[in-house]
Amino acid sequence: MASTFTLDDVRKHNSKNDVWMVIHNKVYDATKYLEDHPGGSIILREVAGTDATEQFVEIGHSVEASDILKELYVGELAEEEHAEEVEVFRPTFEKVVQEAAVKVEKAAVNKFKKNVKKTVAMFSVIASVGAVGLAKGWWTGPEWALVAVTTAQTPINQLADFIRAKFAQNGGSSKLFWWGVGIATVVELSLTTVVTTWALSKFEAQKEFTHFPRSRPAKKERKMAILKIPTNSTSGPALKPPVKVIDPADWRKFKLVRKVLVSPNVYHLVFALPHPSDILGLPTGQHIALRALIDGKSVSRSYTPISNNSDLGRVELLIKVYDKGLMTKHLERMEIGDQIEIRGPKGAMQYVPNQYAKEIGMIAGGTGITPMYQLIRAICEDESDKTKISLLYANNTEADILLRQELDGFVKAFPEKLSVQYVLSHTDDSWTGLKGFVTADMVKKFLPPAADSTKMLLCGPPPMVAAMSKNLVSLGFKAPGTLSKATDQVFLF
Repeated sequence: MASTFTLDDVRKHNSKNDVWMVIHNKVYDATKYLEDHPGGSIILREVAGTDATEQFVEIGHSVEASDILKELYVGELAEEEHAEEVEVFRPTFEKVVQEAAVKVEKAAVNKFKKNVKKTVAMFSVIASVGAVGLAKGWWTGPEWALVAVTTAQTPINQLADFIRAKFAQNGGSSKLFWWGVGIATVVELSLTTVVTTWALSKFEAQKEFTHFPRSRPAKKERKMAILKIPTNSTSGPALKPPVKVIDPADWRKFKLVRKVLVSPNVYHLVFALPHPSDILGLPTGQHIALRALIDGKSVSRSYTPISNNSDLGRVELLIKVYDKGLMTKHLERMEIGDQIEIRGPKGAMQYVPNQYAKEIGMIAGGTGITPMYQLIRAICEDESDKTKISLLYANNTEADILLRQELDGFVKAFPEKLSVQYVLSHTDDSWTGLKGFVTADMVKKFLPPAADSTKMLLCGPPPMVAAMSKNLVSLGFKAPGTLSKATDQVFLF
């Protein structure tokens, strides 16, 4: 009978050379595995003495990992302490918006306009009086300056009477009168133009400053695009790079904005990022973790997005719903507007263009195409990346092939980089492609041979991955490790 331990018992084994942990309500002593762990001993020591189920699920590992756990197994967690509900950390984010540093109230604006009109009118009247007076010889230049000051305080009706009296007093010569009108008109237009231009320029500058949009509108979705972000510019200021919104330690909420059934039990889900110009910030080849409370329990699962950092304001997932899949069933039930928690990046894959491998062979089954597609898209859209890719993609029926349009599009656009072969286990007479299961002969014919510059990537149902691992070893590839490492010749997602 297996030994039983409490969480207090497990917590006592929390030192540099004594590392116990709980995974799926089972207790393991990982001390003797510290030096062999592909990710380094520090990862295991960080979760020593705790329930590490969540961290274990999120880390990518091969199908042989269960064999290692059997060797580390020491007993069961006491039934009364089985994990039923995990406290969910929900960080809150202060909403920050761009506001003008100078605020112009409506009443102040109206008053300003009124004062401008009054000033322009007064200058016009002063100019008219001065010009007529000078033309008629009523006063000299210094006298007019004094009258102009007085006129500025004179009501318009009194000013009119004053002008008529002066005109009658000095006779009614029409020649002198029209000469005065001409001078007045020129002076008035000049002053009006100068004052109005100055006043409106001041007013418009403040008005526009308070009417900038708080964010740029979202662009139409693109299937294949590369975001080019200039870092230096000789013609203007450099653009700020988009904001990365995920964090490997903190869970953050994202809203479901699109949900489409693309094939039987397979959904294309789109979650919105906080702002239209944000990017997820996920390195090529890595994945994210989703978490939700399901039937009172905290459940997290890892998924590889089919979108990348050139897709602004969103993250896209392709998920297949399984009858016993807690998370996939939850995702299927989600409605538009519902939220889910995400964190990342996660995973051991570290892809560097032109350095990871000269040739990459890929074997995928079903939704195992998602990490492959992420790499295919990144390599094909990067003109500087000369890596060649060959893919064997297995499914039950032709209707089950996911992302076929996108894959065929990349093959057509980049035949020197990508080749794809579809393999179906159930076909009709119209199917002319490969039939049955992926075999060693198919691998030998369509994928690159074993070499130091070649890497092989596998993702799909565990039985298929296990069979392909053995086939690759028989073809000269190095056997994959228990836990996947970026340096493995055969890498298991």
